[in-house]
Amino acid sequence: MLQTAVAAGTGTKAQIPGYDVAGKTGTAEIPLPDGSGYAKNTYVGSFIGMVPADHPRLVVLVAVNGTPMYGGDCAAPAVQKIMRFALQHLEIAP
Repeated sequence: MLQTAVAAGTGTKAQIPGYDVAGKTGTAEIPLPDGSGYAKNTYVGSFIGMVPADHPRLVVLVAVNGTPMYGGDCAAPAVQKIMRFALQHLEIAP
C-alpha cells in the first residue's frame, strides 16, 4: 500500500526514477488557541518516505507547520530531494 501511495496516490512527488519508494502523506488541521475550532487553510503537512521499498536503507520524515498545502504537495518533494541526494552520497544502487 505504501508503494502505491507514491506510485499513483498522494505521494507521487516523492518518486525517484529507478527506485521503488514507499511512503505516506499526512495533513493535519491546526487547532485555534482558544479551542473553538481549527485554523482555515493552515495545516501541518507531512510525508514519510522509505527507499528502497522492499528493503529500506533510508527513512526520511518531513513535516511543514503552518502551510496552506497538503503533505503530498509540500513535504513529499522535500523528502524526494533529501532521499535522492542521500542515495547518491551513500552509493545505494537501485
